[in-house]
Amino acid sequence: MIASETKNRLKAVITALKQPTSWLLLGMGFSAGLPFLLVGGTLSFWLRSAGISLTLIGFITSVSIIYGAKVLWAPWMDKFRLPLLYRWLGQRRSYMLLSQVGVAAGLSLMAIYGPHHLVAFICAALFVAFAAASQEIAIDAWRVEQTENAADQALNPSFYAYGFRIAILTTDALILVLSKRVGWPLSYQILALAMLIGVTVTLLSPRSTIETQAHAKTKTLYQLIVEPFVSFFQAHKGTAGLILLTLALYRLPDYLTNIAGAMYVDTGLDSDTIAAMRATIGLVASFAGIAAGGSCLLLLGVRRTFWLGALLGPISNICFSWMSVAHGDPMVFAITLVGDNFANGIAETAFVAFMTQQVLNSEQGREHTLTHYALMYSVAALTGKILKGFTGWTVDLMTPHLGLFNAYSAFFIATAAIGLPCLFLCWRLRQKGVFSS
Repeated sequence: MIASETKNRLKAVITALKQPTSWLLLGMGFSAGLPFLLVGGTLSFWLRSAGISLTLIGFITSVSIIYGAKVLWAPWMDKFRLPLLYRWLGQRRSYMLLSQVGVAAGLSLMAIYGPHHLVAFICAALFVAFAAASQEIAIDAWRVEQTENAADQALNPSFYAYGFRIAILTTDALILVLSKRVGWPLSYQILALAMLIGVTVTLLSPRSTIETQAHAKTKTLYQLIVEPFVSFFQAHKGTAGLILLTLALYRLPDYLTNIAGAMYVDTGLDSDTIAAMRATIGLVASFAGIAAGGSCLLLLGVRRTFWLGALLGPISNICFSWMSVAHGDPMVFAITLVGDNFANGIAETAFVAFMTQQVLNSEQGREHTLTHYALMYSVAALTGKILKGFTGWTVDLMTPHLGLFNAYSAFFIATAAIGLPCLFLCWRLRQKGVFSS
């Protein structure tokens, strides 16, 4: 029975791999991942190199809190049709294209102003975060609407995650090499041009077949803004709060590692060493983690993979704690990279698959795809984005008592402990029958 089921799943995977959707999602993942660190962890490198304090870095990089607030304008993107662009590209792709152009423009403005014109620089970073969050909203809706079976449910998040991770490599490793040779402003300009990859993929992607039914003309403000949120709680009944609380904690340990870039600078790690290891060891570990996550989804189902991600996610924080007191030891850095990238590769894939499953399992979710997915993502992201603004302040607060490196270590241990209540919540989700596989 199990062997037969596995064989059927593998056949479905082979069929899905022949379809263009998975490969298009690779490009979409890259486009979504490109701005992510440029207003977050990588930005902390630039700011620290410019002499900005840890406390200020923490608050500046929290501009990415906009990612968590995207649920506020998701209903409008679900219903409001962009003039001209809608006729040409449809609902999802029109917003993808507009937001991709916005990201490129915002990155160019960040390059022009730089940290020495701090107010304008922060405003440009805010604009990038808004455009990037809007792009994610549209891509997530398009991806969910292209999911038709269990194989799609496993493969689509995996291909998206692969693309996202390639972008993370570009903005987390290769940019360090670039910045050392041509400076940070020109590096950001080059990555602004890289958004053309996303534009190309958007133009090549098929129009969603579901959106025509889901976007009938809205008659009232209630139908536009309130109804999608009410329908989420109606669809999940007594488990809606539990689902949102679990998601809020699930990726929180990872969000709170935004201070790691500043820690690398303080430990004296050379930027070329960081870039080289991230581009080799880190990339392999990340891809292995995503592949493991996709394989687990196929063989074990969403429930067990989600559990595994909750267990492995905080491990990277423990590795960061060790690294902070290892005084820039390259071997410890390599182990940290492997632990962080592999664990988060599995956790990210499981996280996306779980949210997709919750949307697909309800008729209301199909009707309000974009808003329901954005609501779940926003609860998770908003928690992390708010708290990450205090990471630098927390380390600064502990430094007079523990010393800088012990303060880093204590901070990362504390963030890893968040995984314990998350495991309990995963157990409660199983008891409530939330998982369908």
